Amino acid sequence: MQKDIEYREKEFMVLLEEEYGYKHWFWFPQMTPFELEAWWKKLETVDPYFMTPEPLPGDVIFAEDMEHWYSLQEKGKHYQAHIHCDDDSWLMRSLEKFVYHMGYEGEK
Repeated sequence: MQKDIEYREKEFMVLLEEEYGYKHWFWFPQMTPFELEAWWKKLETVDPYFMTPEPLPGDVIFAEDMEHWYSLQEKGKHYQAHIHCDDDSWLMRSLEKFVYHMGYEGEK
């Protein structure tokens, strides 16, 4: 298990997949879930995060331990997100509901 993640697992965290599994990240947006959803919905484009999601607000930590990332995903307790282009990036509330950004161009 990644030591820098282990002590932060009780914080609000988003399991972030970049470009269809190219890389995986642990994102700690340092917002409440409500604030994050509001911020995401107002996001006009994900272009600033296309090459890397590291400029996202808060702490974005590369997932070195994929087993741990997948085990957290299976538990379904954390928000999840996919980031790549405007037509396929989304935020999901704990396996419940997709949240789309303002510039989303894909199918809903």
